[in-house]
Amino acid sequence: MANIFNINSDSIKDNNVQNDVDIQQIPGLNAAAAFNIVGSVASEENALAAIIQEEADKLSLLTGAALTFANFTDLAESITRTMKTVLLKNTVLEAKLTETLNYIENEPSFIISPVFVDNLIAILARIANEENALGNLIRALGNAVRLLAPALSLAQLQAVDQIVISLLRVITEKNLVLLSKLRRLVRFIVNNSDSFPTPTAAQVAATIAAINSLITSITVEENGLAVLIEGEAAKLNRAVALTTSAAGIPGLLAFNNTITSVIDIVVQKNMILEAKLEDILALLALGFTPAQLAVFAATLSNLQQSIANEEFSLAALIGTEALKINAIAEITPGNIGNLVAVNDSATTLLESITLKNMILQQKNLEVINFILSL
Repeated sequence: MANIFNINSDSIKDNNVQNDVDIQQIPGLNAAAAFNIVGSVASEENALAAIIQEEADKLSLLTGAALTFANFTDLAESITRTMKTVLLKNTVLEAKLTETLNYIENEPSFIISPVFVDNLIAILARIANEENALGNLIRALGNAVRLLAPALSLAQLQAVDQIVISLLRVITEKNLVLLSKLRRLVRFIVNNSDSFPTPTAAQVAATIAAINSLITSITVEENGLAVLIEGEAAKLNRAVALTTSAAGIPGLLAFNNTITSVIDIVVQKNMILEAKLEDILALLALGFTPAQLAVFAATLSNLQQSIANEEFSLAALIGTEALKINAIAEITPGNIGNLVAVNDSATTLLESITLKNMILQQKNLEVINFILSL
């Protein structure tokens, strides 16, 4: 292919970029300095990915005797605090990247160099690294919760879910920042494709590897979410087992609402991943050969399996919800108020699950359409 950055999609091109951070242009900032700033962003992103992976690894160590409610609480809250700092750093890096790319676009005298192209490709790869680490962190969180749930009281189950919600919110905010960074990068490539030099064989290979890593990172995150949903099903199953009298029903229903809150955040994260997939598919219009596109198609097929894994996890959660309805019906068969309340709680959760199903369906459809277009 002559130029991997020669995209001709009018739906992506944007000659009047809005909502970008305005830059205070620094007199004397030359092209090399601006290009190196982009390279420094790639380097810092890689370091942040390593930190996130370390957090995931620490959480994965909570097994056996080390997995107690106290240990989980202390470590998960510590990880949440660390992730908030990482999020702040990511926000700063996103602004730095946006400002620098704006500056380069406003300086027509700058000639895009091969080294700068290397830096752009590196950022694509580093975003994938961070997303992979986030997926591993979610999986570790889900595994810990799933293993811990059978030994918890209802109050502890509630506390664990609040911790899960807090950490997921930070992760989701970080996903938004990474999505913004990816979109700005893709837009820059599209808008300036005519100015890019002909890529070397090494750059073509690096671009293919980076895009494949981005696709794989979605798969890793989807699989992580599947494990997290399994953890929610395990917690709900434990809550149902603990509810043996009418006095415990209000607590069970309250806990059900907390699980719905977790699924709501998972839905938000799925929407971000779906948007990320759209950007990645846009990158596949860079002019790759049929053989190279077939490689991407194979990676995308793995994404389909991760979507199936999430669907299976959602089915398990729905099945546990059915057990909850049956349990309450058996405890207070003549109490219409309880029966209506349990149906209402189930309906609310099912609404969130259905929205998630719709997003997964859209993601699967995009993958299928791409494969069929080859």
